Amino acid sequence: MLFGKITGAKPTVTEPPTVGKPLTGSGSKYLLERIVKWVLFLLASVSVLTTVAIVSVLLFEGVRFFTSDFYENNPVERRVASDDGGLSTGISAVRVRATTDSLIYVEWDKASVGPTPTGYHVEVAFSSGAPDPRADHSDCQAVGLDRTSCVIANAAPGRSYKAAVAAMTDAVPGSVLQTGSFSVPEDVKWHRFLTDTKWRTLLVPRSYGIWPLLVGTTMIAVLAMVVAVPLGLLSAIFLSEYAHPRLRAITKPILEVLAGIPTVVYGFFALFFITPILRTISDDVGIFNALSAAIVMGVMIIPMVSSLSEDAMRAVPNSLREGAYALGATKVEVATKVVVPAALSGIVAAIILAMSRAIGETMIVFIAAGQNDSLTVNPLDPVNTMTGFMATTNFSDNAIPGTAQFQALFAVGITLFIITLLMNLLSQFVVSKFREVYE
Repeated sequence: MLFGKITGAKPTVTEPPTVGKPLTGSGSKYLLERIVKWVLFLLASVSVLTTVAIVSVLLFEGVRFFTSDFYENNPVERRVASDDGGLSTGISAVRVRATTDSLIYVEWDKASVGPTPTGYHVEVAFSSGAPDPRADHSDCQAVGLDRTSCVIANAAPGRSYKAAVAAMTDAVPGSVLQTGSFSVPEDVKWHRFLTDTKWRTLLVPRSYGIWPLLVGTTMIAVLAMVVAVPLGLLSAIFLSEYAHPRLRAITKPILEVLAGIPTVVYGFFALFFITPILRTISDDVGIFNALSAAIVMGVMIIPMVSSLSEDAMRAVPNSLREGAYALGATKVEVATKVVVPAALSGIVAAIILAMSRAIGETMIVFIAAGQNDSLTVNPLDPVNTMTGFMATTNFSDNAIPGTAQFQALFAVGITLFIITLLMNLLSQFVVSKFREVYE
């Protein structure tokens, strides 16, 4: 039978090879490999947990800036009692209550010791003893015997006051019972953080508008990139396309030395070298200004733009260069029309990373840019930046934990974190969208 069954024949089946553990020279090497793996895992976990902890604390404290009591209409009350029960003053106790609507309520107990008073005399002044010319004392003048309270209007938010009450006898004030220092709460709402155009937290009257810090930070960063991008990109093109390998090996480390100079040195260089030069050019340049800080910051980030861009250009295959040369292109055309477009994703990522570095710089702007409370776009004027404000507040005596000034540090910090996070996400998007993969 042609297609009959052939007995005795079995199909040959090839068993797949068994994949076991990687071959090692000895058990001690395998144990060492496991130890290294777990150590690396532990270090990576610590890094991730540390990052999460820092971001969590920053978010928590930043949210508190918009939800703490100094944003609500909660009163601040202070009470003082006479040590001798009113024998010397006739008044046993005084109570003050300050609210966020710039009102100071003063209440006192009726005089029960000494001659019967004909009225009371109330004074409220700054803790330094100086009178407040803006405060309205009309309700506290000529207070009759039938009243034991009065209200001072138009008090300065954030300022410290002292209240003094004395019993009047025949228009002659007796001994004064004075309270300790108390402050008028600030009427700060969360929307003012996004709408006000003045940032003033250390001096009164205070204002919490983020726009001066945002504009100052952005202006200095953009001007720094105007300096860094052309110089850094031209340096990268020279090192990648024109420099001899020996010259590149010498020049690149020298250029990267700029990144190792402490930023405080750059700050003093901007203040005592760049600023005098600018002031000889124009009389409108202030001692502290945004332009000198931006110029020096641009010099500082040149190595970042240059080194990362040069690495991206060096990653372009030589076959693209050789093909362009074969078509008759010159060296300049190869560099600008072939290499730079091919390395565009790396170049853009380097620029965005350098921009993030400029936004986060502290000491240069702290030393050279100055502190300007108002919104300005003039680079010849002093400006305030987010990092500069944080450094200034950190070195001041007014940033007491639990106050608006202290919590403003975290509000600005979370804003800075969001900006840098968005820029990093933009960098990743650019790299993934324009990245060229070569075989």
